[in-house]
Amino acid sequence: MKSLAYIANIRLPTEKAHGIQIVKTCESLVSSDLKVVLVVPTRKNNHKENPFKFYSIKENFSIIKVWCLDLVNLPFFKKIFFWIETLTFYYAVRAYIKKENIDIFYTRDLYIALELSKVYNSVYYEVHSLPQQPSSKYIKTWSRVKGIIVISQNIKDDLVKFGVDANKIIIARDAVDIEKFNINRTKDSSRKKLHIPKDKKIALYTGHLYKWKGAHIFAETAKELPELDFYIVGGTDVDLKRFKEKYNFKNLKYIGWQSHDEMPDWMNAVDVLILPNCGEEKISSHYTSPMKMFEYMASGTPIVASDLPSIREVLSEDNAVLVEAGNVVELANGIKKVLTQEDLSDSLVKQANLDVKKYDWESRAKEIVNFILK
Repeated sequence: MKSLAYIANIRLPTEKAHGIQIVKTCESLVSSDLKVVLVVPTRKNNHKENPFKFYSIKENFSIIKVWCLDLVNLPFFKKIFFWIETLTFYYAVRAYIKKENIDIFYTRDLYIALELSKVYNSVYYEVHSLPQQPSSKYIKTWSRVKGIIVISQNIKDDLVKFGVDANKIIIARDAVDIEKFNINRTKDSSRKKLHIPKDKKIALYTGHLYKWKGAHIFAETAKELPELDFYIVGGTDVDLKRFKEKYNFKNLKYIGWQSHDEMPDWMNAVDVLILPNCGEEKISSHYTSPMKMFEYMASGTPIVASDLPSIREVLSEDNAVLVEAGNVVELANGIKKVLTQEDLSDSLVKQANLDVKKYDWESRAKEIVNFILK
């Protein structure tokens, strides 16, 4: 049995989506051929809970925390302190590796991938976005690592344009725990659990409030459809404060961060799920493979999403209503279409449930393990 170290320079646990993505990848990579350890820094963290409990995952891999000089949260010299944290974490990782028998190294971190690939020939780098003009640091990393895992076809295409051998790249889109999100519960029971009124039509956006994710488009759409309630589940305290000041509509409800275990009920309780990505940044228009897209598909609730190349890699007119990105009026029309055409909504939900079956974490992990061990 070979051993794989997933090295992630993140707070763990974290409320951000990358934390879920990383631990679900580790959980599903474990197999009869692979033993997995997740190596993370010891950083200041308001979440004190055991990561396995926090994410409700199996304890089938190990989590090792190594020392780093954590000054990232200080209000000044943030860039310098980030690099100090990164460097001290890297050297602590090297010290840990020297004591352990690790066969394979896996990371989403560019610096870690670059530095480890100078020493080891079994480094795999998972890529979620690309710079418009890659520096020599990127070119060196892509050439030195043994394999590259990407989350979308467009990332692979651009890497090949930048000179990376296509045979060195595998596409492994993000995924979902299908059983967790396809809950056997009525809409009313989920609303009761979450203390949501039963008599309102509700549109839901989940996730962070970054501009490229289009949360502001969702918020602006609430003004167009005052007869509906619009719920935002997610966002940092700072971002929520900013949104509340700018988008202070009576029918726009700010719930804030909720645990991942609560998300199936939120998606089950509402009438339409919104994926309003903007097309202005390439990470949104071409590169992203949002986990919530797959969670939406598994939930049994109809989806209205931005019509972008990144989204079209998975969604189509058969399993969602696709609308022009960044267009509030078109998003409002898409929502009305879903809510007024019951036969269409039922058809979209049925097809989404079928299409999502190939995007579970276990299937994703099998592709990655086969790629690594080939």
